[in-house]
Amino acid sequence: MGSSNKSGGTYWGIDVGGSYAKVGCITGNSFRIIETFPTGESCHPEGLLKRISELILEGNTKPAAVGLGTAGLIDRPAGGVIRFSPNLPLWNSVNAGEILRNHLKVPVVVDNDCNVFAIGAINSGLIPSEGLWLFITLGTGIGGALINQGDIIYGTGYSGEFGHTTVREGGIPCPCGSDGCWERYAGKNALKWYYTRLTGQRVSPRDMALLASGGDIPAREAFREYGRWVGIGLANLANCFSPTGFFIGGGLSPTLNHFESSARREYKKRCRHQWNIHLLKDSPAAGAYGAASMARKQC
Repeated sequence: MGSSNKSGGTYWGIDVGGSYAKVGCITGNSFRIIETFPTGESCHPEGLLKRISELILEGNTKPAAVGLGTAGLIDRPAGGVIRFSPNLPLWNSVNAGEILRNHLKVPVVVDNDCNVFAIGAINSGLIPSEGLWLFITLGTGIGGALINQGDIIYGTGYSGEFGHTTVREGGIPCPCGSDGCWERYAGKNALKWYYTRLTGQRVSPRDMALLASGGDIPAREAFREYGRWVGIGLANLANCFSPTGFFIGGGLSPTLNHFESSARREYKKRCRHQWNIHLLKDSPAAGAYGAASMARKQC
């Protein structure tokens, strides 16, 4: 992992996901994961953040700053209030930033997990610091970040919710309250459904990729249909932003080679922008590293 141009002190990063929370720190030019905690729907924010704060103070009585990344709508101007969390319902309307500041007495910054991932990738030089880039995460849902000249563009505070753009009016209902959202057609469950519809069987995307590599026709057809919807969404974004290009990450990104051709074909039908797609490899430490990088850059 790379580092920013700040030096001195230890910068801590917390990545809170639907299953696990990972905690790590940047010291000098090195980053390491310190601890992993289980989360889940019953995870209480006060209890988890208190345990994490105790861990940080045990290892570093005077941390320089702390960053936290998690999925959902994060009110940054309000100090890090999680307005809506899709995976951790007990975290809705929780001021995670204030809780950590009260425990640690140091600067704390909180952001959406996709923005945090992007900040880490920019800091590592994986995403260029020049140009207008869209970062898209393909997984259970679709997240994203809008990056201009190496900085995240927030708009009024919540930009990057690309998965909730509408691709089919009156389509599949979405937990966000709308229907026909892009992630209903280009998320993990959609890919699995395209295969199930053809075979009656349910397999994981990883197993589906193995089947497709071996010539399995239903698996290849499922990826073709999935890629078509990915291309539709990317074309919509290209027409809106005219970006330099896209970076693709998330759990489904390793299967890009199975759906890229159909995504490209649909994209070229719907916009005149260049197809400029780059795969951004994920790692178990990426979220915590991005959060620590964010703390180092912004605090």
